[in-house]
Parts: sequence; structure tokens; C-alpha cells
Amino acid sequence: MICRRPTGRRAGAVVLLLAAAGCSGSATGTIVYTTPADKEVTIQSPADDKCHRLPGGARHVTNHTVDDIRLYANERCVLTSAGENQSGRIGGESFYLGTQLSVAHTPGQSPWLSYRVIGGGG
Repeated sequence: MICRRPTGRRAGAVVLLLAAAGCSGSATGTIVYTTPADKEVTIQSPADDKCHRLPGGARHVTNHTVDDIRLYANERCVLTSAGENQSGRIGGESFYLGTQLSVAHTPGQSPWLSYRVIGGGG
């Protein structure tokens, strides 16, 4: 008698589950930020279709997701009239943070108050 195991079916099911997770509308992984009061906050798999606030502001951000993010100096994920630069000036700056990278704000720069997931690496 031949005994067959359904390992092929199980492997196929795992592949389908992973593919579905990648299309779930969220950036798989975590974003970790430190507030100006030195509190560390972890965000798990943020949605990729909206602006996210960073309560308390962020002075250091690490992107452990499969997608890039853009950090903003206001709570609405928009550039203000101060400009479209990333030079650390107070006001309208934003910062593009790639996947698996981190950044600290520079002295005199406003803390980041929001972010948006960019791309579709997941």
C-alpha cells in the first residue's frame, strides 16, 4: 500500500496565504519611533492608504516594514508653505524613509507628526 502525504497541498496553501497577506492593504512589519520625551512607540503593519499621526511627535524613526514611508512635520501628511525640502528647516519639511532604514531629526527641526506609506513592496 502506498501512503501519500498532502505536503504539496499544504505548501500551496501557505503560498496562497502569504500572497493574500501581501495584498492586504498594509505595510507588513513595524515602524518604531521615539518621542521627544524618549518614549518608544511601535506600530504594527500600518495601513497603506491613509495618513497616520505620530502622537507626541517623533524625533527618531525606524522603518522595519516592506514599504518606504514619508514623514511629515504636520499632522495632515502635507507639505506646508515653508517648502518642499528635506533640509531640516522648521515648517514644511518631509523626509522619505526607505524600508529597513532609520533617521533622527536634526537640531532645530520640528518633530515629525505624521507619515504615509509609499509604494507597494508587500
